[in-house]
Order: sequence, then structure tokens, then C-alpha cells
Amino acid sequence: MTTTRVRARGEDFRIVQLQGQLLVCSKANGNCCCGWEEKGRMPFPNDLWSSEWERRRVRNQLHLTFTGCLGPCAVGNSAVLLIHGRSIWLKDLNTADLVTRLFDYAENMLGSGQVEPAPPELREHIYERFVAPPDAPYQPLGDAIEDDGAGLDRLDPVCLMDVDPATARWKTDHDGRTYYFCAPSCRRTFLADPAAYAIA
Repeated sequence: MTTTRVRARGEDFRIVQLQGQLLVCSKANGNCCCGWEEKGRMPFPNDLWSSEWERRRVRNQLHLTFTGCLGPCAVGNSAVLLIHGRSIWLKDLNTADLVTRLFDYAENMLGSGQVEPAPPELREHIYERFVAPPDAPYQPLGDAIEDDGAGLDRLDPVCLMDVDPATARWKTDHDGRTYYFCAPSCRRTFLADPAAYAIA
């Protein structure tokens, strides 16, 4: 895991650099089609996705976000997997087993460090939503701030917020390391299952 420093509101914050993010179109988050049984879609509760994400312990590599409409609505249930600089659009996710298959696919790419062809069971659910980018090398758009090397020591391992050890009110020791937390709820979550959140 690596961090980068990002400046916001006149302060520097440490942010975990991820390999990807999964965005899932969710009825609970205000869309008009995905998850609507009366429109022929499988009703996907958010916890079907979040429990699989938590079970795999990939939160420091792949962020999960529930969102309103991703479009195009005609092919929902929809999701988009942003990984290794590529967007992989998914359509017609209307059986529960596809959640597991999608996480299997993502986890394989997290392990290999590269975008891979879709497995046969997902191939018919993937399509190209965006126009292909111009043939040019990767060009970072944000300003880089040199990291001071204290990045991981300052992260709340549960919510990944930057916490100053000098002023942190909540902390605990685990496996020879001190962890600092932004709130007591994060400390309780960590203590319930330290192996799920311990930073390597």
C-alpha cells in the first residue's frame, strides 16, 4: 500500500493510492432503473455487494461506491470497475452469482497488477461505454506533493483518514504496531477483527 499527499483547504492530507474503484448503480442511492423489480431488474440490496467486498478484505486496494444512475438505463443493472487506469463497464447484472464473479475478476487483476480479459462468465456483461483514449502516454493531471514517508503510520486503518499521532484521542497496539483512529467507532471496528484492517 502506498500513500500520496494531497492539499485541500490549505492543509496536507495523506490519501491511500488505490488500484481501483467499483461503482454500483443502486436503487437505494436514487437511480431510476437498476434494482427496480417492477422494471425487470433484479433487486440488488447494497449489502450483497458490501459483504462480498468486506469478506475479501480488498478495501485498501479497491474502493466500493454505491451511486445513483450510471446510465445507460436500458441495460441495467449496471456497474463500472475502474482498475489500473481502465474503465470496465458492466450491464445486465441480474443474478446474484454475478456479484461473486465480478469480485473474482477484480481480485485476479489486483493480484496480477494488470487489466486482464474478462472471464467467459462475464464476457456478455461487459461493453465499451467510452470512446477509446488517444494514443498517448499516461499524463498525471494533479500536482504531486512529495511524501514525507510517514504516510501509513498516520492512517486510520478502518476509514483510511489521515490522523495525527500527536493529537489522536483513540489508539491501540496490535502486533507490535500502534494504530491511531479518527473516532471510537473506527477503533471498535478494528478491535472486532484486527486482521481485516492491519496495514502491512
